Amino acid sequence: MTKNTLKREALSCSDPLYAAHALGHDYGVDKLAKDLFQQPGVMYNKLNPENDSNHLYLRDAIHLTELADDDRILSAWCHSRGGVFVKLPESVNCDEELSDQLLLISEQMGIALAEIRDSRSDGVITPEEFECISRELNKTVREVISLKAVVSSQVRELPCPCLQESHRDGVIHKTKLSDPFPLNEFIKSAQHE
Repeated sequence: MTKNTLKREALSCSDPLYAAHALGHDYGVDKLAKDLFQQPGVMYNKLNPENDSNHLYLRDAIHLTELADDDRILSAWCHSRGGVFVKLPESVNCDEELSDQLLLISEQMGIALAEIRDSRSDGVITPEEFECISRELNKTVREVISLKAVVSSQVRELPCPCLQESHRDGVIHKTKLSDPFPLNEFIKSAQHE
């Protein structure tokens, strides 16, 4: 591959440099160069993983990701570090969305387990089969992490700060004299009975 040429190649999903290369190809290197105030030749070189004269810096990768609104570089970087990139869902706040997310997790887990079962059917899991299994398990992890966002959107404070203090572990400990409910008096009377 020449220094100023971007050709579509078989791209590794775990190499951020190849992900940047694909992003540049899809978004348009000349457009990226213009939008980032760089010479097109320099941008071609930065996005060419085989080029040693210009380097794609972290700042460049951040700008590319934001400008193209494309998470491929992040996903590849996470994958190369043994993780997954999960875009958290927008704020949600209903029980139906929680139920839907739980169903999605169950569905995706079923797909992943079916992939494992199918791969083991001949007694050997090949590297290609393992890649498919890994891909499905990573999708499952994404759904589980999305569940955290769904649940966190449903967190609510107790209506009265005094109740937060007194019911923190399910046991009434103390209340304030200014509380509208005389719980201290109730506790004292219950202890004497």
